[in-house]
Amino acid sequence: MGLELLNASSASNSAFRVVCGTMPLIETQISHHEALFGHLKSGTATLESGDKAVPLNPGDIFFISPNVRYKLTNQMNPQINVITINFANPSAVTQDYVPQSIIRALLNGNCTPFARITPNDLSHARILNCLTVTTKSESEKKQFFQLQVYAKMYEAFYELFVNKYIRLVDVESKGKKYRALQRVTNYIDNHYIDGISLDDVAAATGISRYYVSHLFKELMDTTFVGYVNELRLDRAAMLLMTTDTPIIEIAALSGFNNLSNFNRAFKLHFNKTPSAYRKS
Repeated sequence: MGLELLNASSASNSAFRVVCGTMPLIETQISHHEALFGHLKSGTATLESGDKAVPLNPGDIFFISPNVRYKLTNQMNPQINVITINFANPSAVTQDYVPQSIIRALLNGNCTPFARITPNDLSHARILNCLTVTTKSESEKKQFFQLQVYAKMYEAFYELFVNKYIRLVDVESKGKKYRALQRVTNYIDNHYIDGISLDDVAAATGISRYYVSHLFKELMDTTFVGYVNELRLDRAAMLLMTTDTPIIEIAALSGFNNLSNFNRAFKLHFNKTPSAYRKS
């Protein structure tokens, strides 16, 4: 699941696939394939992931690793500038001299899931400079701007790792589980609109249905059904806001074969009915 940023500038042609923008309000748990740097310019919020909750105050910088489930709560008018980095082509990034162990750790979840850097931290000013320059460079796109984006993103990751905000952990044992989970989620992301079941996922990935359930519970703190429904509901919300398609058709286009089930699930997830959500 990608994160749709507000006021986003187009991505560069770099291997990183950097996108800059403003983070929308997030009231439910999400995850995305991109790594994310956020800078809270004003307001407050709490970053929650798993059983951890970290308060964010004005000036704080935070980093979220790819595929980590999180949400922002206790939001008081936050303005968050964001840079997302999609390592969709890890071989290209590796060829650009990022150690393969780091790329694998980020993509497979073998590292610290998220970190906060406060204005009192010595590296804060250096990381903020990286984010500010990258955003400006991506926006203006002057000649050779990709070189500047590369340089600043490399520097930002260097600061994260050298100051131990992000650590590599248990690469071998966790890596196998995350690789299996990635196979599962990749299949689901491409077929969630269909009436897929655990048996379908097991047959397509070669992973038993019981282990699929275990992976969701252990690594994503959710269930197979919860993950699929979240994808369907997010698609439905997007269609409600961007099209005039009737709600009954949106339910079908999002993978729901029963309108009453769709209405009930949507209200439970967004605390609004589909029609009220469209009007908001």
